Amino acid sequence: MPGVKAFLEGFVDTHVHAGPTLIAREFNAWELVREAERGGFAAVVLKDHFMPTVSAARILQDHVGDRGVKIFGSLALNNSVGGLNPTAVETAIRLGARVIWMPTTSAANHAQKHRAPGTKFPSLAHAEKAGRPIAICDRNGSLTAATEEILGILAEHSEVVLATGHLSRAEVDVLVRRAFAAGVRRLVVTHPHFMVDATPGDMQDWQSLGAYLEFTAVISLPNSPLYCRPAQDVAAIIEKLDPAKIVLSSDLGLKNAGRPVEGMTTFLELLRAAGIAAAALKQMVTRNPATLLGL
Repeated sequence: MPGVKAFLEGFVDTHVHAGPTLIAREFNAWELVREAERGGFAAVVLKDHFMPTVSAARILQDHVGDRGVKIFGSLALNNSVGGLNPTAVETAIRLGARVIWMPTTSAANHAQKHRAPGTKFPSLAHAEKAGRPIAICDRNGSLTAATEEILGILAEHSEVVLATGHLSRAEVDVLVRRAFAAGVRRLVVTHPHFMVDATPGDMQDWQSLGAYLEFTAVISLPNSPLYCRPAQDVAAIIEKLDPAKIVLSSDLGLKNAGRPVEGMTTFLELLRAAGIAAAALKQMVTRNPATLLGL
Protein backbone atom coordinates (compact mmCIF):
# COMPACT_ATOMS: atom_id res chain seq x y z
CA MET A 1 0.00 0.00 0.00
CA PRO A 2 1.74 3.21 -1.17
CA GLY A 3 2.60 5.73 1.48
CA VAL A 4 2.57 3.46 4.52
CA LYS A 5 6.36 3.55 4.91
CA ALA A 6 6.04 7.30 5.47
CA PHE A 7 4.16 6.49 8.70
CA LEU A 8 7.51 5.43 10.14
CA GLU A 9 8.86 8.97 10.02
CA GLY A 10 9.05 9.69 13.75
CA PHE A 11 8.49 6.04 14.74
CA VAL A 12 9.34 5.23 18.36
CA ASP A 13 10.17 1.51 18.56
CA THR A 14 9.72 0.63 22.24
CA HIS A 15 10.73 -3.02 21.82
CA VAL A 16 13.58 -4.19 19.59
CA HIS A 17 16.38 -6.73 20.04
CA ALA A 18 19.95 -6.44 18.76
CA GLY A 19 23.19 -8.33 19.15
CA PRO A 20 25.59 -9.22 20.49
CA THR A 21 23.68 -11.45 22.88
CA LEU A 22 23.15 -15.14 23.65
CA ILE A 23 20.48 -15.60 20.95
CA ALA A 24 21.47 -15.19 17.30
CA ARG A 25 20.27 -11.79 16.10
CA GLU A 26 19.60 -10.39 12.64
CA PHE A 27 21.60 -7.22 13.38
CA ASN A 28 23.86 -5.77 16.03
CA ALA A 29 23.10 -2.63 18.01
CA TRP A 30 25.04 -0.30 15.72
CA GLU A 31 23.35 -1.75 12.63
CA LEU A 32 20.01 -1.16 14.37
CA VAL A 33 20.85 2.50 14.91
CA ARG A 34 21.79 2.91 11.25
CA GLU A 35 18.53 1.19 10.31
CA ALA A 36 16.59 3.56 12.57
CA GLU A 37 18.32 6.56 10.99
CA ARG A 38 17.51 5.25 7.51
CA GLY A 39 13.85 4.88 8.45
CA GLY A 40 13.54 8.29 10.06
CA PHE A 41 12.78 6.81 13.49
CA ALA A 42 12.62 9.13 16.47
CA ALA A 43 13.73 6.60 19.10
CA VAL A 44 14.41 2.95 19.87
CA VAL A 45 14.49 0.96 23.12
CA LEU A 46 17.13 -1.79 23.14
CA LYS A 47 15.90 -4.96 24.82
CA ASP A 48 17.95 -8.00 25.86
CA HIS A 49 16.67 -11.02 27.76
CA PHE A 50 19.97 -11.61 29.55
CA MET A 51 21.79 -8.38 30.31
CA PRO A 52 21.02 -4.67 30.78
CA THR A 53 21.36 -2.62 27.59
CA VAL A 54 21.96 0.72 29.29
CA SER A 55 25.71 0.96 28.72
CA ALA A 56 25.40 0.06 25.04
CA ALA A 57 22.63 2.63 24.62
CA ARG A 58 24.71 5.38 26.21
CA ILE A 59 27.73 4.66 24.01
CA LEU A 60 25.58 4.58 20.88
CA GLN A 61 23.90 7.84 21.82
CA ASP A 62 27.30 9.49 22.24
CA HIS A 63 28.19 8.47 18.68
CA VAL A 64 24.85 9.53 17.22
CA GLY A 65 24.63 12.81 19.10
CA ASP A 66 21.68 14.63 20.58
CA ARG A 67 20.13 15.54 17.24
CA GLY A 68 19.91 11.97 15.97
CA VAL A 69 17.68 9.06 16.89
CA LYS A 70 17.25 8.68 20.65
CA ILE A 71 18.52 5.35 22.00
CA PHE A 72 17.28 4.04 25.33
CA GLY A 73 18.50 1.13 27.43
CA SER A 74 16.41 -1.25 29.47
CA LEU A 75 16.58 -4.11 31.95
CA ALA A 76 14.71 -7.44 31.88
CA LEU A 77 14.36 -9.06 35.31
CA ASN A 78 15.40 -12.59 34.38
CA ASN A 79 17.58 -15.03 36.31
CA SER A 80 20.77 -13.75 34.69
CA VAL A 81 20.44 -10.45 36.62
CA GLY A 82 19.11 -11.98 39.82
CA GLY A 83 15.44 -12.10 38.85
CA LEU A 84 13.20 -9.74 40.81
CA ASN A 85 16.23 -7.77 41.96
CA PRO A 86 15.50 -4.26 43.33
CA THR A 87 19.21 -3.41 43.41
CA ALA A 88 19.56 -4.20 39.72
CA VAL A 89 16.52 -2.01 39.00
CA GLU A 90 17.90 0.91 40.99
CA THR A 91 21.31 0.59 39.33
CA ALA A 92 19.89 0.39 35.81
CA ILE A 93 17.72 3.45 36.39
CA ARG A 94 20.67 5.43 37.76
CA LEU A 95 22.52 4.60 34.53
CA GLY A 96 19.59 5.80 32.43
CA ALA A 97 17.31 2.79 31.82
CA ARG A 98 13.98 3.94 30.44
CA VAL A 99 12.15 0.57 30.57
CA ILE A 100 12.14 -2.13 33.25
CA TRP A 101 10.70 -5.41 32.04
CA MET A 102 9.18 -7.94 34.39
CA PRO A 103 10.56 -11.47 33.76
CA THR A 104 10.48 -12.62 30.15
CA THR A 105 12.36 -15.84 29.37
CA SER A 106 12.64 -16.66 33.08
CA ALA A 107 8.94 -16.11 33.80
CA ALA A 108 7.05 -19.17 35.02
CA ASN A 109 4.41 -18.42 32.39
CA HIS A 110 7.08 -18.37 29.65
CA ALA A 111 8.33 -21.79 30.74
CA GLN A 112 4.81 -23.18 30.71
CA LYS A 113 3.93 -21.71 27.31
CA HIS A 114 7.31 -22.69 25.87
CA ARG A 115 6.58 -26.35 26.65
CA ALA A 116 3.17 -26.23 25.00
CA PRO A 117 2.79 -28.00 21.63
CA GLY A 118 3.22 -25.72 18.65
CA THR A 119 5.18 -23.00 20.42
CA LYS A 120 7.42 -20.98 18.11
CA PHE A 121 9.63 -19.18 20.60
CA PRO A 122 13.28 -20.06 19.89
CA SER A 123 14.95 -22.61 22.11
CA LEU A 124 16.99 -21.12 24.93
CA ALA A 125 18.81 -24.32 25.85
CA HIS A 126 22.11 -23.02 24.47
CA ALA A 127 21.68 -19.54 25.86
CA GLU A 128 20.20 -19.71 29.33
CA LYS A 129 21.08 -22.01 32.20
CA ALA A 130 18.07 -23.65 33.72
CA GLY A 131 16.94 -21.55 36.64
CA ARG A 132 13.94 -21.53 38.88
CA PRO A 133 10.99 -20.05 36.96
CA ILE A 134 10.02 -16.67 38.35
CA ALA A 135 6.51 -15.82 39.51
CA ILE A 136 5.69 -12.34 40.77
CA CYS A 137 2.85 -13.51 43.01
CA ASP A 138 2.87 -15.66 46.12
CA ARG A 139 0.53 -18.58 46.80
CA ASN A 140 -2.18 -16.20 47.93
CA GLY A 141 -2.08 -14.29 44.65
CA SER A 142 -0.46 -11.20 46.13
CA LEU A 143 2.71 -9.64 44.76
CA THR A 144 5.94 -10.82 46.35
CA ALA A 145 7.87 -8.47 48.62
CA ALA A 146 10.58 -8.02 45.97
CA THR A 147 8.01 -7.07 43.34
CA GLU A 148 6.45 -4.55 45.72
CA GLU A 149 9.89 -3.05 46.36
CA ILE A 150 10.47 -2.70 42.63
CA LEU A 151 7.14 -0.93 42.23
CA GLY A 152 8.21 1.46 44.97
CA ILE A 153 11.40 2.27 43.08
CA LEU A 154 9.48 2.87 39.86
CA ALA A 155 7.00 5.11 41.67
CA GLU A 156 9.96 7.31 42.65
CA HIS A 157 11.15 7.46 39.02
CA SER A 158 8.14 8.62 37.05
CA GLU A 159 10.13 8.81 33.81
CA VAL A 160 10.67 5.02 33.74
CA VAL A 161 8.26 2.61 32.07
CA LEU A 162 7.23 -0.69 33.65
CA ALA A 163 6.67 -3.40 31.01
CA THR A 164 4.90 -6.61 32.00
CA GLY A 165 7.16 -9.03 30.11
CA HIS A 166 6.03 -12.63 29.66
CA LEU A 167 3.87 -12.90 32.74
CA SER A 168 0.58 -14.77 32.78
CA ARG A 169 -2.76 -13.07 32.32
CA ALA A 170 -3.50 -13.41 36.06
CA GLU A 171 -0.11 -11.96 37.04
CA VAL A 172 -0.50 -9.05 34.63
CA ASP A 173 -3.91 -8.26 36.08
CA VAL A 174 -2.57 -8.14 39.64
CA LEU A 175 0.50 -6.17 38.57
CA VAL A 176 -1.37 -3.52 36.60
CA ARG A 177 -3.83 -2.84 39.39
CA ARG A 178 -1.21 -2.77 42.13
CA ALA A 179 1.33 -0.75 40.11
CA PHE A 180 -1.00 2.17 39.58
CA ALA A 181 -2.17 2.03 43.20
CA ALA A 182 1.52 2.16 44.25
CA GLY A 183 2.17 5.28 42.20
CA VAL A 184 3.74 3.90 39.02
CA ARG A 185 3.05 6.40 36.25
CA ARG A 186 4.02 4.59 33.05
CA LEU A 187 3.07 0.98 32.29
CA VAL A 188 2.77 -1.03 29.12
CA VAL A 189 1.35 -4.54 28.82
CA THR A 190 3.78 -6.49 26.65
CA HIS A 191 2.09 -8.22 23.68
CA PRO A 192 -1.11 -9.18 25.59
CA HIS A 193 -2.22 -11.28 22.60
CA PHE A 194 0.94 -13.44 22.70
CA MET A 195 1.99 -15.61 25.66
CA VAL A 196 -0.24 -13.58 28.00
CA ASP A 197 -3.46 -14.81 26.34
CA ALA A 198 -5.49 -11.85 27.58
CA THR A 199 -9.02 -11.28 26.33
CA PRO A 200 -10.18 -7.99 24.77
CA GLY A 201 -12.12 -7.46 27.99
CA ASP A 202 -8.92 -7.76 30.02
CA MET A 203 -7.23 -5.29 27.70
CA GLN A 204 -10.08 -2.80 28.03
CA ASP A 205 -9.86 -3.05 31.82
CA TRP A 206 -6.11 -2.44 31.82
CA GLN A 207 -6.46 0.54 29.51
CA SER A 208 -9.13 2.00 31.79
CA LEU A 209 -6.62 1.88 34.65
CA GLY A 210 -4.04 3.78 32.60
CA ALA A 211 -2.01 1.02 30.92
CA TYR A 212 -0.80 1.09 27.34
CA LEU A 213 -1.09 -2.10 25.29
CA GLU A 214 1.67 -3.21 22.94
CA PHE A 215 1.13 -5.12 19.70
CA THR A 216 4.27 -6.41 18.02
CA ALA A 217 5.05 -6.90 14.35
CA VAL A 218 7.23 -10.00 14.66
CA ILE A 219 4.38 -12.44 15.33
CA SER A 220 2.22 -11.06 12.51
CA LEU A 221 4.73 -11.06 9.66
CA PRO A 222 4.06 -14.08 7.41
CA ASN A 223 7.79 -14.64 6.78
CA SER A 224 8.76 -14.45 10.46
CA PRO A 225 9.77 -17.65 12.31
CA LEU A 226 7.44 -16.46 15.12
CA TYR A 227 4.38 -15.93 12.89
CA CYS A 228 1.29 -16.99 14.83
CA ARG A 229 -1.19 -14.06 14.93
CA PRO A 230 -2.41 -12.84 11.54
CA ALA A 231 -2.69 -9.08 11.27
CA GLN A 232 -6.42 -9.41 10.64
CA ASP A 233 -6.79 -10.91 14.13
CA VAL A 234 -4.71 -8.11 15.64
CA ALA A 235 -6.81 -5.50 13.83
CA ALA A 236 -9.99 -7.08 15.17
CA ILE A 237 -8.62 -6.70 18.72
CA ILE A 238 -7.45 -3.13 18.15
CA GLU A 239 -10.91 -2.15 16.90
CA LYS A 240 -12.30 -2.95 20.37
CA LEU A 241 -9.76 -0.80 22.22
CA ASP A 242 -8.84 2.83 22.82
CA PRO A 243 -6.28 3.71 20.10
CA ALA A 244 -4.82 6.43 22.34
CA LYS A 245 -3.48 3.71 24.67
CA ILE A 246 -1.92 1.40 22.06
CA VAL A 247 1.69 1.23 20.87
CA LEU A 248 2.89 -0.75 17.87
CA SER A 249 6.47 -2.00 18.14
CA SER A 250 8.62 -4.25 15.98
CA ASP A 251 9.99 -6.75 18.55
CA LEU A 252 12.33 -7.61 15.69
CA GLY A 253 15.90 -8.83 15.93
CA LEU A 254 15.27 -12.58 15.71
CA LYS A 255 17.39 -14.22 13.05
CA ASN A 256 15.58 -14.46 9.71
CA ALA A 257 12.63 -12.36 10.91
CA GLY A 258 13.67 -9.25 8.99
CA ARG A 259 14.62 -5.69 9.86
CA PRO A 260 12.51 -2.93 11.42
CA VAL A 261 11.91 -0.67 8.40
CA GLU A 262 10.63 -3.38 6.10
CA GLY A 263 9.02 -5.39 8.89
CA MET A 264 7.08 -2.46 10.32
CA THR A 265 6.08 -1.30 6.85
CA THR A 266 4.61 -4.73 6.13
CA PHE A 267 2.88 -4.83 9.52
CA LEU A 268 1.29 -1.42 8.96
CA GLU A 269 0.24 -2.36 5.45
CA LEU A 270 -1.48 -5.49 6.76
CA LEU A 271 -3.24 -3.58 9.53
CA ARG A 272 -4.34 -0.87 7.09
CA ALA A 273 -5.67 -3.51 4.70
CA ALA A 274 -7.56 -5.04 7.65
CA GLY A 275 -9.36 -1.76 8.24
CA ILE A 276 -7.32 0.23 10.78
CA ALA A 277 -7.44 3.92 9.87
CA ALA A 278 -4.27 5.61 8.67
CA ALA A 279 -4.49 8.30 11.35
CA ALA A 280 -4.77 5.67 14.09
CA LEU A 281 -1.75 3.79 12.77
CA LYS A 282 0.34 6.95 12.72
CA GLN A 283 -0.73 7.72 16.28
CA MET A 284 0.18 4.24 17.49
CA VAL A 285 3.72 4.34 16.08
CA THR A 286 4.63 7.94 16.87
CA ARG A 287 2.61 9.99 19.37
CA ASN A 288 1.55 7.18 21.70
CA PRO A 289 4.97 5.57 22.24
CA ALA A 290 6.57 9.02 22.51
CA THR A 291 4.10 9.89 25.26
CA LEU A 292 4.74 6.57 26.98
CA LEU A 293 8.49 7.27 27.06
CA GLY A 294 8.03 10.91 28.01
CA LEU A 295 9.58 12.32 24.83
